[in-house]
Amino acid sequence: MAKSGGKVPFCRTSDLIMDASDSSPDQKVGEITVQMTNKGGSTCSAAGFAGVDLKDADGTSAPVHRGGEVPRITDLKPGDTATFSISYKVDFSGDSLASPTDIIVTPPNETHSVDLKWPADALKLGGSYDESIQVHPVGIAN
Repeated sequence: MAKSGGKVPFCRTSDLIMDASDSSPDQKVGEITVQMTNKGGSTCSAAGFAGVDLKDADGTSAPVHRGGEVPRITDLKPGDTATFSISYKVDFSGDSLASPTDIIVTPPNETHSVDLKWPADALKLGGSYDESIQVHPVGIAN
């Protein structure tokens, strides 16, 4: 099993319970928060960036670009939760061509992904699937 910093093994997808919810601070900024809870029996590391693709209503998918932040150490004891967010421009025109249905998440340092539903109450995505949509590094939930 891979190690992080020589101490804690990376969290496996099978050891994480994941959920996505709308966390937009207002009606101007779109944000989705993904929670990852360690359901395994030992501490694991979720440090870094999750791999994220957005699947659209037409069945196509597009990768989400990484934000510019520096990841921090994120060790999860059993039962602990870490989060990361996806930020995006909001559609104010009503002409958005982007209609995400699913968020495909691959935890940091993993190859197995989980398909999460795009939150029904999330603000409409503005523009196309480009670098204006960003995934931010994993951090410990408050």
